[in-house]
Amino acid sequence: MVIGLDGATWKLLDRLFLEGVMPNLARMQAEGCCGPLWSVVPPMTATAWTSYQTGKGPGKHGVFDWTEPVPGTYLYRPIDSTHMQSKTIFEVLSARQRRVATVNLPLTFPARAINGIAIGDMLTPSKDTPGFLYPPEFRATLDRLAPEYKIDTHLCDREDDVLPFLARLTHLIEERGKVVRHLMDSEPWDLFSCVWVEMDRMQHCLWHIVDPLHPRFDAALAAKYRERILDVYRILDVRIGEMVDRRPEGANVFFVSDHGFGPCRYKVFLNTWLAQEGFLKFKEGGRETRNRLHAVRSVLTRAGIDSRKLLETARRFGGEALLGAGDSLSRFAAEIDWEHTSAFCHGTNAIRINLKGRDRHGSVEPADYDALVARLQERLRAMRDPEGNVVVRAARRREDLYEGPNVDLAADLLVAEHDDSVWFYYSEGEVPAAVFEPSGWASGNHEPDGIFLAWGPDIAPGTREDTSINDVFPTILALMDVPIPDDVDGVVLRDIVVAGRALRPRWSEATGWTGQARVSDAATDRAIEERLRGLGYLQ
Repeated sequence: MVIGLDGATWKLLDRLFLEGVMPNLARMQAEGCCGPLWSVVPPMTATAWTSYQTGKGPGKHGVFDWTEPVPGTYLYRPIDSTHMQSKTIFEVLSARQRRVATVNLPLTFPARAINGIAIGDMLTPSKDTPGFLYPPEFRATLDRLAPEYKIDTHLCDREDDVLPFLARLTHLIEERGKVVRHLMDSEPWDLFSCVWVEMDRMQHCLWHIVDPLHPRFDAALAAKYRERILDVYRILDVRIGEMVDRRPEGANVFFVSDHGFGPCRYKVFLNTWLAQEGFLKFKEGGRETRNRLHAVRSVLTRAGIDSRKLLETARRFGGEALLGAGDSLSRFAAEIDWEHTSAFCHGTNAIRINLKGRDRHGSVEPADYDALVARLQERLRAMRDPEGNVVVRAARRREDLYEGPNVDLAADLLVAEHDDSVWFYYSEGEVPAAVFEPSGWASGNHEPDGIFLAWGPDIAPGTREDTSINDVFPTILALMDVPIPDDVDGVVLRDIVVAGRALRPRWSEATGWTGQARVSDAATDRAIEERLRGLGYLQ
């Protein structure tokens, strides 16, 4: 059984254990094998949970961010499970007639066919969206068990929403718990996987209330709300205990987080920085154009007209000039003078080179590419926050970070090592005037070290220091005596098992993967974007 705790970090959990807030998880930490778990670069949810499912880095599985550029344009679109260029652990086990279940695991929408049950994740617009469940017939059972089941909720950005926000999170836990209990009682699954997202949601916007070490710790808010916040951790611990109690006899339990967490002091807007450094140029009057187009788009949306489809139709029939928009409906693109822009931010910690021959209005000659990347790296290392602190320690080329057939899908340059207390924001909305902005209620931020905890009859107690999220996949297969595809990046954690437990991993030649084609659905894409915006991943 794998229990995913999105955003869990030992730096907070260890304190909660001392306070007696999460006794079930604390007991398993004391009895099991635990340590930090290295995430992906950058440490973001979509990429990390995909690495958990596949045992591979993004250069192989092809998921680098929440969105991807639309080829030949400066538009973007949200990703989903069809972007994952690999079989998952659920498919590998299904092919061996093992029964599997997965609940709320990011990048499982639309659900793939497996030998079991799949319930979709945060990228599902609604329960009514095709692909939310596999098999779809499970919907009747879901509605009977948890008629008020919610997929996710938006974050809290003001004090008068703290208690309603905590109530929404509690509702998520309770309704999902009903479904999990039913599934675990229904049959002895070979692999049961469930991700609880509530830690991540709270920590993004309430870290300055929970963590007294936060530079903006608010003692008054802590006195008022901390116990109510801890109640959510307590409820989650009860659900964890229920899952462990319901596990099949002899089952081992893994706890995994996709990344860690820590305080956030500033938002950083890379497109603004690129403009100040001369790499990006705004059009004369571009801001006014963008605002005008945004107003038009709002009117069209209220009238039930999908502006993206309108633009796509106009392009097909040569009406782009009539619209006067070009790629400007990508929100920030209307402001940018592409012919005089050499680099721009599009994605998490991501800088793309506006390359001739590849990008629609490319301005950088291929012969100048290396020199431009080197100059960007130098200038990024020179970035300082308002207090004069170093922000970026290293920016790396994609080929230096990733390997595999899908490296070219990544941005050209990634901010790979930086002050964890700053959050590099997508600038896909209106580009702000300042590079740094106080984080406000976005007071928590991802850090690279998540948690790993293994507990069960086959697990030897102890501490590990070098676990990667890629290692979970092959270790589970080894414990289940299932051949491991030889293209995985992770390694089998042989030393976590008790003495006398035979662990003889077998390897198999990786088979080619052919996934379902992605059908572009503008309404679904827009709903996913709004979900991501509500969770703070898009500006």
